Amino acid sequence: MNFKSAWVDEPRHIVIRQMELSPPGPGEVAVRVKACGICGTDIHFFHDVPAKTLTPLGHEVAGIVSAVGAGSTQLKVGIPVVVQNNIACGVCDACLNQKPASCSNIQTYMNDQAGMGEYLVVPSAMAIPFEGLDFPVAALAEPITVALDLLREADVRVGDDVLIIGPGCIGLSCVALSRLNGAHRIVVVGHNLKSVRGAYRKEVAFKLGADAVIDSQETSWKERLRGEYPKLFDKVIVTSPPRTIVDGIELAGFNSRIVFDGIDFRDDEISFHANDFHFAKKRLIASHAIPNWGFPQALQLLKSNATLRTSLLTHTFSFDSLEEGFKVYGDENTPVIKPVILIE
Repeated sequence: MNFKSAWVDEPRHIVIRQMELSPPGPGEVAVRVKACGICGTDIHFFHDVPAKTLTPLGHEVAGIVSAVGAGSTQLKVGIPVVVQNNIACGVCDACLNQKPASCSNIQTYMNDQAGMGEYLVVPSAMAIPFEGLDFPVAALAEPITVALDLLREADVRVGDDVLIIGPGCIGLSCVALSRLNGAHRIVVVGHNLKSVRGAYRKEVAFKLGADAVIDSQETSWKERLRGEYPKLFDKVIVTSPPRTIVDGIELAGFNSRIVFDGIDFRDDEISFHANDFHFAKKRLIASHAIPNWGFPQALQLLKSNATLRTSLLTHTFSFDSLEEGFKVYGDENTPVIKPVILIE
């Protein structure tokens, strides 16, 4: 049986491949993909093709178990699932020492399969059952797990003043999670908030619990924050391009944590003043939610927070309109946060 799968073979060119569906082997399941979100990583792949070779698209997946291999007794055909794109191996030294986040043998389907396609064949441990959510909403669980990892690394606690730079899907999820964690004040920084896209993200930030939203396009925006928050921020979460890490470091207070998640294949070098960083005892931490964790929490959050699920999911496109979804993602004149591809 052949099925369709979306890849990029050169910058800004998507190719739909016809692939042969293999039956799931022992401990595996086949998933009929119903929805797949477009992630910022997909946008980087689309524009840059950093591997300089055929690159799969999509890893925010929700679908239905369509076949079960031998030994996969916990999953049945017809069950709705979200699919983790990476899991720990369970047998390396790190895993056996209860440190799966340091697994040296991460298992992924992203080497030779695209989540943005009609089918995936994955280890059954990657497929997490859910109920009570539509498939496009369930696909939001993956970026929310990234936000959960950012909050864990930042260690946001009751009474913290939190600065979140980047009001995309992950940054806005961090707003909701910071409020749940008991943050005192939450400030969001975005760029070009006067655009249609920016204005909508500002609106959503307030709905999810932000106390203030600042436009980094405004003159002296950092001076304004220093004036309004003289002790600066206990926790800084950066979900925007690497160059903005420097802004986060500058606005972090004494004994603070700056946590970053993001990539840029064209411009990933930064510089900052080491003395200020050192004497203020600041800590810079990279968050990279691989292997994935937190899906049960993410699914529960989507169920319980109607504002989160209705505000983040802004657009759906058919598989045949895939390229339109990629165009909309970066359109300043569209109130877009998360486009999801529906795969019928």
